[in-house]
Amino acid sequence: MNADVLTTKVTDGIAVITLGSPKRIYFDAEMGDALTENLQEFAGDPNIRVVIVTGGAPGYFNRHFSIPALIEFAEAVRASGRQWPDSATYHGGFFDKAMALCESMPKPVIAAISGTALAGAFEFALACDLRIAEEGEYLIGLPEAELGLLPGAGGTQRLPRTIGTAAALMHIFMGQPLNPRDAERKGLVHETVSGRAIDRAMEIARRLSTNTPESLGYIKRLVRNATDTPLAQGLALERNLFMRLSVSDQALARMRSYEEKKITKPSRSIEA
Repeated sequence: MNADVLTTKVTDGIAVITLGSPKRIYFDAEMGDALTENLQEFAGDPNIRVVIVTGGAPGYFNRHFSIPALIEFAEAVRASGRQWPDSATYHGGFFDKAMALCESMPKPVIAAISGTALAGAFEFALACDLRIAEEGEYLIGLPEAELGLLPGAGGTQRLPRTIGTAAALMHIFMGQPLNPRDAERKGLVHETVSGRAIDRAMEIARRLSTNTPESLGYIKRLVRNATDTPLAQGLALERNLFMRLSVSDQALARMRSYEEKKITKPSRSIEA
């Protein structure tokens, strides 16, 4: 693996994928294929509890997809004379595969946004379960309208599901990306931290790793599908998965441990 394209590191069941380097700040097919390959590996590894994706260049999570690569592709397709009616079938590429893995793997995926994340880079972050940004003079968002384009890797579909239809229309129409604090205020990211995003992401990952993999996987499955599932169907699945967990050895052991502590102070939560 070319270290300028992507690197990985695993510590205590937490996998960190680092995109690019000071020499490679743009997404391209090589980086996308490597990302998909590593996400697939970590998704299927029972020893990996949480996956974090961050940037490898100072000031960048990843700038955006390579414009020269997009121009080359567009010119070749234009020369072919191919047309795209609304009903044309689209066969997903690496972007779609990588984002589908983030959304479907039964373990949390955290985007540690360490700098600028525009267009396709932010669209990828939208597919992650949690987005943590660090303070700085950089931009987050979907500016494709400035180029006469639209977000083409899920931005028009995932952003409305994240911040609502009205807010998503305003953001995508205007094409004006946000600084990290405004991105947090408008719901594009979950948190903006004064330190490094990767440090906060690791803190969250370590906390998540104390929970059982089964409960995290079921929670992600239920919440991810909640808006697309009829309420009665979602409630039925929730109850079935709850019952499945409740009879497990791990859950019973934790419930018994908690009950033995006899915690009744209002300021204390459930503690296993």
